[in-house]
Amino acid sequence: MEQGRVVILDALRAVAALSVCLYHFICTTTEYITDPTVLSVFSNGKYGVQMFFVISGFVIPMSMYKGSYSFKKMGTFLAKRLTRLEPPYMFSILLVLMLLASRSFLGMSNEHIQLSVKQIAAHFMYLIPFFDDLKWLNQVYWTLAVEFQYYLFMALIYLMLVSKRQVVRILAYLVFASGFFFENDDFLPHWLPVFLIGVVLFQRKFELIGWLEFIIVSCIIFLGLCYQQPMAIVAFVLFTFLSILFLTNKNVPILSYFGKSSYSIYLIHPIIGAAVINVLSHRFVLWYQKVGVISTGVAVTLLFSYLMYRFIERPSMNWSASFKYKDAGQ
Repeated sequence: MEQGRVVILDALRAVAALSVCLYHFICTTTEYITDPTVLSVFSNGKYGVQMFFVISGFVIPMSMYKGSYSFKKMGTFLAKRLTRLEPPYMFSILLVLMLLASRSFLGMSNEHIQLSVKQIAAHFMYLIPFFDDLKWLNQVYWTLAVEFQYYLFMALIYLMLVSKRQVVRILAYLVFASGFFFENDDFLPHWLPVFLIGVVLFQRKFELIGWLEFIIVSCIIFLGLCYQQPMAIVAFVLFTFLSILFLTNKNVPILSYFGKSSYSIYLIHPIIGAAVINVLSHRFVLWYQKVGVISTGVAVTLLFSYLMYRFIERPSMNWSASFKYKDAGQ
């Protein structure tokens, strides 16, 4: 790796974000795209989410390792993660509320959206999954809740993963593998095996484990995923795994460019891009017009995502970087 930098990650983030984006634009715009082959192909795009989980599985322990994490630094670790995640998230919630207000102003129905003070407040600490009567304002927010739970989990288990004692590491692997027995995919435990794929990549890249341990753990987890998850998820996870393993320093210029704003793309596409497609879809119904409508939705999403990255996300990244681990040598 180049000074510990994994160049391929930005390209993978772009693939993940754009895959989810196209899935929502093509497959969830009601009765707009009807060709079964097209729907079948792009329906797999939703599994870009699991690519993000593998990437987080790799990146989070890597940042903790570079910061010489210990339990005494838990507060700093969580502060860094929250200041990175929260400002764009909060801004996107504001956009949703503004969109709903504009729909009401124009006399359009918001019956499909549950909105209350409790509803909004529960978003602030990712508590929606804990209430059966509440739903996310933005369909992609559920993954942020899983990511937040992962941060808390890693704050507790990280030191076991980097232990020099193999038996301690094995115990940590077993905790991750217990996720195979959790069926509720709204919560972290169900996805722990996917995150573990990224974790063992981190361990191997930083030579914390040998090749034999890496291969054995990876094979066991993939076999478990083949049993637990759809094969499309396994394919997306395997693609991410192999890319990080063998293409660490590979730069894909266009994808890497969009990868920097992938979080903004992910947050904003169901709000701005989907709204544009919803408006245009009522007027343009021929097949080539539909291609233009979807392309317009993507283009508008990329434009607004860049603006969000430039003025919201990048400042939050700088803010996150300002939280320094004491005695970390950074």
